[in-house]
Amino acid sequence: MRQPEPPDVIEELRTLLSFAVPLRSADLSYKIKSWGYSRAQAIAWLTSEAESAGVSLGGRGDALQFSDRTPRTGRARDTVVRTADDFVSGIAAAGLLAQLQGRGGVSVFGDHYGAPSPPSGTGPPEPAGQSAPPHDGNHEK
Repeated sequence: MRQPEPPDVIEELRTLLSFAVPLRSADLSYKIKSWGYSRAQAIAWLTSEAESAGVSLGGRGDALQFSDRTPRTGRARDTVVRTADDFVSGIAAAGLLAQLQGRGGVSVFGDHYGAPSPPSGTGPPEPAGQSAPPHDGNHEK
C-alpha cells in the first residue's frame, strides 16, 4: 500500500504556532505579572527564554524539518515534541520581548505574533489609538 504524501511541514508548523504561541504568550505574561517582575527583570527573563529556545532549536531543529515518511515513535517523537515546544516558547518570548521594547511583536513564516498587551507595569506607554491588534490564531495562506 502506498503511503500518502506527507503534509507541508511549514503549513503544519504555522497551524501549530497559530494556536500555541498566543497561549504560551499569555502564560509567560501571567508569570511575569504574578512573579512581580520589573521591566528590566522581565526583559532579562524573556531574553533568557528566547535564547534557550534558540539553542534547543539549533541543536534539534532538524527533527522538525526532516522526515523519512515513517511514523515517529519513542525517542524520535519525544524529540519532535520537545523541540516544537521550545520553538513555541521562543517565539512567544521573542514576541513579548519585542513588545516590551516597543516593536509590537515578531513575524514567523509570514504570521505576526504579539501579546494583546504587555504585562502590566512592564510595558512602554502606547500612543492612544495606535495599538496593534493581537494575533488571533488565523494566518494567511
